[in-house]
Amino acid sequence: MKCEKAVFAIGHSSRDTVEMLLNRGISMEKKPFAVGVRIEHPRKMIDESRYGKFAGNKRLGAAEYKLNCRTSSGRGVYSFCMCPGGVVIASSSEEGGVVTNGMSEFARDAENSNSALLVGISPADTNGFGDSVLAGTAFQRKIEKAAYALGGGGHKAPVQLYGDLKNGRASDALGDVAPSYTPGVTPSDLRECLPEFITSSIAEAICIFGKQIKGFDRYDAVLTAVESRSSSPVRMLRDEKMESSVSGLYPCGEGAGYAGGITSAAVDGIKCAEKIIGFYKNI
Repeated sequence: MKCEKAVFAIGHSSRDTVEMLLNRGISMEKKPFAVGVRIEHPRKMIDESRYGKFAGNKRLGAAEYKLNCRTSSGRGVYSFCMCPGGVVIASSSEEGGVVTNGMSEFARDAENSNSALLVGISPADTNGFGDSVLAGTAFQRKIEKAAYALGGGGHKAPVQLYGDLKNGRASDALGDVAPSYTPGVTPSDLRECLPEFITSSIAEAICIFGKQIKGFDRYDAVLTAVESRSSSPVRMLRDEKMESSVSGLYPCGEGAGYAGGITSAAVDGIKCAEKIIGFYKNI
């Protein structure tokens, strides 16, 4: 379709399209991103930890949280896409890979509450994956395939109890927290699919977060791997007019590397729209 202006909001998992654009001459660069796991706790425990004696009040609904810290190694770890009274879902976009995400239905009354626990990844962390600007994608793909293999195939996800991760042992059974990931789970050692700097950062962060939310560091909190698509590992360069190296093409949102969630992607879309409106007002 021929046009003068095109907003390219392709999403952070459109890897084939990103590669095509790179081969067509769209300028890109590596950018920081984050990788980690989904952590699940009983919804009632999170509600009681956050609301105290008011837990269970229907006017309040399921409790939310936002957590972040910097570990002793200097790594940033934070919660993302927290799903109160929600479930962990399968979100793989490629064969042979396991990717997790989370969601809550309107009632937010599922047995567990979950969120992503993500560790910051710098472009330097992907140096072993080639010189291409898509080295971050190769990093993501490697751990997704490793998670698939560790889960035993069929898109089952590997899981580990927090206490086992902290103590450096594989999980062979679950505790009182029942995983909600519906394709099925396989108790495992997540160190077999995630780099050590990620698993050690997550273990340390959960201990820190346990001082902020009572029970967050309970032994049987379930960690489901992997959460690898929180944001794009590449950024499509654009100028002050928000156009790419191809005039009239506006890279936008998460896939373009200018957002890290629904709200920030929406704001970036508004900014692109304003630039296009401004162009037509001035001609």
